[in-house]
Amino acid sequence: MNAPDPGRPEDDAASLRRALRATAGELAPPPYPAERVRRLGRRRVRTRRALVAVPAAVAAVLAAVAIALPQWPGGEGLPAADSAGGEALGPRATPSLAPAQPAAPSARPWPAVRTVGAGEPVEIGRGQVLTLGADQVCHRDTTEPGGGVEDTCKSVSDGNQAAGSVSIQSSGTLLRPLYIGPGRAARMTVEVDGEVLRAQVLTLEGNPGYAVGYAWGSSGVSFDGPTPKVRVSDAEGKLLAEFP
Repeated sequence: MNAPDPGRPEDDAASLRRALRATAGELAPPPYPAERVRRLGRRRVRTRRALVAVPAAVAAVLAAVAIALPQWPGGEGLPAADSAGGEALGPRATPSLAPAQPAAPSARPWPAVRTVGAGEPVEIGRGQVLTLGADQVCHRDTTEPGGGVEDTCKSVSDGNQAAGSVSIQSSGTLLRPLYIGPGRAARMTVEVDGEVLRAQVLTLEGNPGYAVGYAWGSSGVSFDGPTPKVRVSDAEGKLLAEFP
């Protein structure tokens, strides 16, 4: 390596370095801020600890919420929706349902009154036929030998039954209440041996002044035993007549 030539002028870089060293030698460095550095260090440590504690607190809150939610079958906190948009109980769910109870008689709808034409044969089941006329009601049993060509009729205008009253006829297990009066009969019940039956009401168009009903009992009716009880009401439930 060749030594610098003392006779050659210095280049600019060497001159600049020499000037900087001369200037720096005259400057005194400030004292080291040790206390400030320690304070900054402690502050950073506290900040780091706070950031670590926040997720732990959030996790504790979420855990408490999860415990408070109802636990549905399947281990989830919320029920799953079924394909119809409702809530599914899950594959292991066994809903506890009380056995269906039969509706009370008062909760069932009453049979609608049936309006028939005069002289029109009305089949009421089990081979039985009723025919309503202007002045009589007739019953025929088509199961009897000969096809039941003979009708058993009861007058509604001969005065044998007072207006505003109800009577009852029977044929085996068939019960036939007959109401005569000005009211519009819409409900008829027959009670036999503790069994309360709702009768289907038949009437003619207009104001015939009577209505007849029919109901099938579970056994035959013997008038030698307890007397059947009959009640007739209008559509609003107002009592029109009762027997006895």
